[in-house]
Amino acid sequence: MAELRCLEWVLQSLKDLQYKEIIIGTESQELIEAVKKPSSWPRFRVILQRISVLCSEIQMVAFEAETGASNQVATAIAKSVLRDGRLQSYLALGGPAWLHNRILLESPVNDS
Repeated sequence: MAELRCLEWVLQSLKDLQYKEIIIGTESQELIEAVKKPSSWPRFRVILQRISVLCSEIQMVAFEAETGASNQVATAIAKSVLRDGRLQSYLALGGPAWLHNRILLESPVNDS
């Protein structure tokens, strides 16, 4: 339920920001399955209907399965928010130095 509510919030936020084409990556195969085949998840019918409406209001929405290894920066950000009790985004202010270093280390340019 938490992942579905998070997805609903993300879709609503991206719609409000007027994004037209989005790709959502997640480690949760169950989340992708629920969105693609909501009839198999009757317990979550109401929230899946809201998600479906949001998806239909955005020009293109795609879902991709991600591995934990490919999502390390997002995981580090989430952990820092929980660990440090952050109530406001620190990314809008440029983010901390450790984040810049992680992004540089994981960028495709450094994969060669």
